[in-house]
Amino acid sequence: MIQDFRHDALATFHGLPIFAFGFGEPADLEPAGVPDDIEKWAWHVGCTDYEGPEGPRIWELFLASVDTTRIKALTLGAWESEMAGEGQDAFQEAVLAAADRFPALEALFVGDIPADRSEVSWIEQADPGPLLAALPELVEFGLRGTTDLTIEPLAHDRLRELTVQTGGLPPQVVRAIGESRLPALTALDLYLGTVHYGGGAELEDLAAILSGAAFPNLRHLGLRNAEDTDNLAAALAHAPVVAQLESLDLSLGMLGDAGAAALLAGQPLTHLRALILRHHFLSEEMIARLREALPETDIDVDEKLGARDEDNRYIAVAE
Repeated sequence: MIQDFRHDALATFHGLPIFAFGFGEPADLEPAGVPDDIEKWAWHVGCTDYEGPEGPRIWELFLASVDTTRIKALTLGAWESEMAGEGQDAFQEAVLAAADRFPALEALFVGDIPADRSEVSWIEQADPGPLLAALPELVEFGLRGTTDLTIEPLAHDRLRELTVQTGGLPPQVVRAIGESRLPALTALDLYLGTVHYGGGAELEDLAAILSGAAFPNLRHLGLRNAEDTDNLAAALAHAPVVAQLESLDLSLGMLGDAGAAALLAGQPLTHLRALILRHHFLSEEMIARLREALPETDIDVDEKLGARDEDNRYIAVAE
């Protein structure tokens, strides 16, 4: 899956190191150079600082300077240098206009903007449906930020991994994802976030995903960065989707002992290869119970924040 988001831009994507292309003039390319082994890099394109060139100029030079037919992974950063969270719709239009120049593209991430350029809740997004339609070879897609985002259910025959990183995932977007036609999907990672930044999805919004009917080939499910992780855990204790999973990720949220206890009291979890609970509020006693109940499962309980009442817990990705 795509690396965790906290504050920084991606360092790797699709198993490849990032090469940042933020050049605006041909002369800028000379001292830095462009790698010859194009297919061995994930290319990050966009504004890198407040006083640098703007997205249209960077994109134009990128297309003129790099053999894009060899690119396997692409991440889109800021389109505007001053207002880094704006302009993703324009960036999408630019990519759509050049889609036929990326025949080998397998992975795309939209809105790879670090927190020092734009808070995650400021990143405006456009419906990614047209991008998926224009890039039929994609197997991995991710986006960060969902301000003003409304989407229709997605459709793609080959997509295997879908990630949405946000401080607040709108309920309408959650429902649309659950209604999507993604027959090859094996991994889904949703940062649910807080109602204060546009989130607020409830269990009924997740019903299609939790039922297992939406994505029958799903093997990894991440319901991350959630305020109501205890309630999610209680729902997952009886959700049909869990039986088909190899890994379950409830990290970055507000999981406490009540949620973990509910999870253990439900359906068997011994088939899970990984249970990811990083950034949690579990007691040492509950961690011991988890390890005893699931001795063959790799349980990630890093970032222990102590057993606290719900009023003193917090999600990892907020502001």
